Amino acid sequence: MLCRSIATKGIDKIKELLTEAEMAEIRIEKSGLNTDEVKQLFNLNNNLIATCRDTEGLLQSTRINLLKSAIDGGAKWIDIEVESDKDYALTLVKYAKNKNCKVIISYHNYNNTPNKKELNNIISECSKMGADLVKLATTVINKTDIINLLDLYSLNIPILSLGMGELGKITRIAAIKLGAPFTFVSCDSEDVTAPGQISESQMKNILNIL
Repeated sequence: MLCRSIATKGIDKIKELLTEAEMAEIRIEKSGLNTDEVKQLFNLNNNLIATCRDTEGLLQSTRINLLKSAIDGGAKWIDIEVESDKDYALTLVKYAKNKNCKVIISYHNYNNTPNKKELNNIISECSKMGADLVKLATTVINKTDIINLLDLYSLNIPILSLGMGELGKITRIAAIKLGAPFTFVSCDSEDVTAPGQISESQMKNILNIL
């Protein structure tokens, strides 16, 4: 399944980008929406991921309320970073599970890809936090990084392992073939939300060829 990653301001623009999406991630911290708008938005599609990164200066309490509103609106998933404050993460994991919303615990590294031992330690920490899906997104420097990321699918756990950057593009394609429940795509080639992200139309063409 292809998941559109949407990091756009304004509810009307976001609604437009959700049109005909089989799945989408809403980057709430980029949206400028209030809690009522978030709840309304997540009521439009039953296959949405609510993400609210700690990158835009929002108070932790504000982020909690926005994510709770997304859950109340019907979010299928919420994404919580593994480095998050423990009380913050525990509050959201408990709230999500009580509302039958699945939890993604995610790790992002914009500098490199940790070695196998470190990756396994990160996965273990994500699992301890209550992950229904572990998401790893790391920067690929060489072919060994690609191999290490793809090898993680052999662990036979719910995981999405993605490489960022040009060299990492192959991992985004391989994810679907190796058992990930979805892979992230941009709405178009000008609207990427992570280095090396492939547009939805390009990904569909590639998967059709494969």
